[in-house]
Amino acid sequence: MADAIQLQVANPTFFQTGAGSPAVGQQITNLGAQRVAQLEAQGYEMSRSGRSFVGGIIAVAGGIAPVADLPTTTAPISLFNSAPASASPPKVLVVKSISFAYASGTLSAFGSSLFAGVSPSKLATALVANGSNIKTQATRGTGSPFGFIDVAKTITAPTWLNLGGIAHGAETTMCLSYTVDLSRHPFIVPPGFVLSAGVLSALDGFGATTPLYMVSFGWDECEANLP
Repeated sequence: MADAIQLQVANPTFFQTGAGSPAVGQQITNLGAQRVAQLEAQGYEMSRSGRSFVGGIIAVAGGIAPVADLPTTTAPISLFNSAPASASPPKVLVVKSISFAYASGTLSAFGSSLFAGVSPSKLATALVANGSNIKTQATRGTGSPFGFIDVAKTITAPTWLNLGGIAHGAETTMCLSYTVDLSRHPFIVPPGFVLSAGVLSALDGFGATTPLYMVSFGWDECEANLP
C-alpha cells in the first residue's frame, strides 16, 4: 500500500534573474503559481516596447460625413496595414478601440451609430502616408507605426459590425463623443488590408445640416502568423 503522502514540498520559491540592467526576474508563488504583471498596468508592455499606437482625424476640417446606409464600395475612413507581408513573422494591427466625436454642423435628431469591419481583400492601392488632417503616434510618444489612416478609400465591403451609438437631439455644439473598447474582441488587420469605419446618421434632414465627425483608432502592432 502506497503512502498517503508520496511527495510534499514546503514553501517553494523560485527566482530566475534575467539579463539587462536593471536585472529582471521570473518568480512563482509558494502555491506554485507564476507571478505575472504584478505591477504593470494593462497594456503597459505593448506601450513600453513601442507596439501601441493611436491615430485619427485631428482637425474639424478633416471630419467625415455620416452615411445613411452601410457602404458598399467607399469607406468613410480606413486604417491600413502597410507592414510587409514578406516579413517572418509579419506584423498585424490589433485594433483595440474606435471613437467618434461630433465636430461641426447640426446633428440629426435621432442619434449616431458607429460601425466597422475588416475588408476581405487587400486595398487595391496601398497607402504610404496618412491623409490630410490625420496624424498617428506611438502611445509612448516616439515610434513610427505601420498603420496609416485616410478617408474615402475604395474597398471591398466587409461584413460590417454595428458597434453601438448614442441618442441625441439636433445638436449644434461640439460636445458628443462615443468610444468602443474592442480589447476583448479586437479586429485584426493583416498586411495590405484595411479596417474601415463610419458613422450611421442622417446627413441632411431630420434636423441635420452637413454634420461632420472626427474618428480615431487605438491599436497594437504585433508579430503574428495567421492561419
